[in-house]
Amino acid sequence: MTSSISTILLMGGSGGIGESFARAFHKMGKKVIITGRREHRLQEIAKALPGLETYVMDNSDIPALPGHVNTLLSKYPDIDTVWVNSGIQYQGNLKTLDAFSDEKIITELNTNLTAPIILARHFIPHLLSLNREATFMITSSGLGYVPMALFPVYCPTKAGVHSFLVGLRESLADTNVNVIEISPPYVRTELDAENRLDHLVQPMELHEYTDQTLESLRKPAKEIKEAGVGFGGLASAKWREAFDPILKMRNSTG
Repeated sequence: MTSSISTILLMGGSGGIGESFARAFHKMGKKVIITGRREHRLQEIAKALPGLETYVMDNSDIPALPGHVNTLLSKYPDIDTVWVNSGIQYQGNLKTLDAFSDEKIITELNTNLTAPIILARHFIPHLLSLNREATFMITSSGLGYVPMALFPVYCPTKAGVHSFLVGLRESLADTNVNVIEISPPYVRTELDAENRLDHLVQPMELHEYTDQTLESLRKPAKEIKEAGVGFGGLASAKWREAFDPILKMRNSTG
């Protein structure tokens, strides 16, 4: 799949997994555009990676997304790969009103699930119009398959991402657009550092996760559905093992 990428838009590239892959794709010689909320951080990465382009946007601002897409596609009409990686993760519970807030729930739902679906709606027609191989990806999580009580909203948003991508892939099966789900395990990043789960599970190092995922993406894109490693790979593989027969049976019967 990586060999088919010419120009990649990586949304949520100002740190963690997104930044790591931006650096990897830049090293491969790909045209890379990254987005994020932190302009100063985007500028730092661009300074370190000559030729990399940046764009400031906040995926939780849903009404602004169509305008951002129009601007990005006007400026970079050759985008053939879109990876929606941006996301947030709040820890808490619903035992009392003080343990979680309505605002956090809305922001987490919007950033992790609503925004990727809206972005898919606005980017897919462009990718279809290229008349050459193109790819749309969203980052999910192993926690989308096996939920954890510490993250009462994050887990269902990632389960929603998985469900959405299964349907989107099916709807685009006979087109030039590939649909890939990136399913990480617990990775040592800024996002996970905020939740301090090292006492429960040892995180995979970011460089190790990046290398293993890139290796899984070397296959032809049409052969990839869920690109997962570690716990993310185990969880997605078990889901595929259980539900693939049902999906095939449903598709064969119309």
